[in-house]
Amino acid sequence: MLDAVPSPDSDNTETDKRLGRFERYLTLWVAGCMVAGVALGLCLPGLTDSLRRLEFGAGSQINIPIAVLIWLMITPMMMKVDFAAVKNVGKKPRGLMVTLFVNWLVKPFSMALFAWIFFRHIFSGLISPADADQT
Repeated sequence: MLDAVPSPDSDNTETDKRLGRFERYLTLWVAGCMVAGVALGLCLPGLTDSLRRLEFGAGSQINIPIAVLIWLMITPMMMKVDFAAVKNVGKKPRGLMVTLFVNWLVKPFSMALFAWIFFRHIFSGLISPADADQT
């Protein structure tokens, strides 16, 4: 939530925007949620196991709670998309091309490289070679 605050340098016709309480302390909210999640998992291991077993289909490996939470995380960002501007992407396709290049050519290979570094070298003493080879 952005609060409008007059700028001391302005003639009060423009306003500066400040971060609201939620945005200002977002790091603390995230850390608190992580601590609460770990504590909940330790205190109620049966709940954790039952949530882990919720899948869309037997053997699909698509967890319903994770899918719902990802959807809830992405929806606010999608609400801010100016869909009227999407029709003009063809006029200036550079941004779209950069995004496609990075998401489909750079990220998959860089993530595979990071996985190889971490699983084969950094954590090699903690996991078996068979687990490191899982795809």
